[in-house]
Amino acid sequence: MNADDLKRIFPNASADVLSRNTGAAPVVERGSRHEPLEAHEVQAKPGRRFLVRIESIRRRLLDEDNLCEKYHVDLCRYAGIISGDEAGTTKIETSQRKAKKGEQERTLIEIHNL
Repeated sequence: MNADDLKRIFPNASADVLSRNTGAAPVVERGSRHEPLEAHEVQAKPGRRFLVRIESIRRRLLDEDNLCEKYHVDLCRYAGIISGDEAGTTKIETSQRKAKKGEQERTLIEIHNL
C-alpha cells in the first residue's frame, strides 16, 4: 500500500502515520502454517511422551471449555518444544484458579517428560 492509497482511505492521517505505513513490508521469520513440523525442527527426540500442564490464573474464572489449551499446546509444537499433540504422545492437563489480591493474571505452562 502506498501513501496515495492511505490518504484515500484515511484522509485525515498524519504525516507520521503515512510514513510508518508505507514502504517495504516487514520480513517475516517464518510464515504460519498448518502442516506438521519437519523432523529436524523439533528439539525433542521423536517418540518421547510429554505431560503439558496449563494453569490459568485469573481474576474471574472462565468456563472450562474457554481455557483454550489447544492454542498454547500448538504454540509449543510450532516452537519445537514438543514433537506433537497426539493422544499417544502428549497428555494435556488444564486447571485454573482465582488470582490473589494484587496478583497478575497469567497462564503458566509446564512441560514434563514422561
